[in-house]
Amino acid sequence: MIADTSGLFAYYNAGDASHHAVKPVVDGTTDRFVVSPFIIGELDYLLGDRVGVDAELAALAQFAVGAYDVAPFDSEDIGRAVEVIDKYRDQNVGLTDASIVVLAHRYNTKQILTLDHRHFDVLRPLSGGRFKLLP
Repeated sequence: MIADTSGLFAYYNAGDASHHAVKPVVDGTTDRFVVSPFIIGELDYLLGDRVGVDAELAALAQFAVGAYDVAPFDSEDIGRAVEVIDKYRDQNVGLTDASIVVLAHRYNTKQILTLDHRHFDVLRPLSGGRFKLLP
């Protein structure tokens, strides 16, 4: 399963309206979450800015101990992400969301932990079909 910024933000922010929907998914899965390296920067900024340094440090500590699989993302992957951004140019998809599409293909999954339905209801897996958005 691939984790998006919005899902992890809600997980680490007990005051988020979606926290209680996301928490059981994250805590209850037996699968390891794969995270794009671009997610970490977004999550770090959002938690520090909107929730506080304690939440920011708690999340980063989990990355530091390997709670998530941080996927490598090389120049070839960026090229694929650029193709996704170009294909969905009218949706204003950025590199972070495009990287999730690329990683979902690499890890052969259509499951994404996200609250970003605006983008992921439109984006399609590179292998076809639709993503399964959790929670």
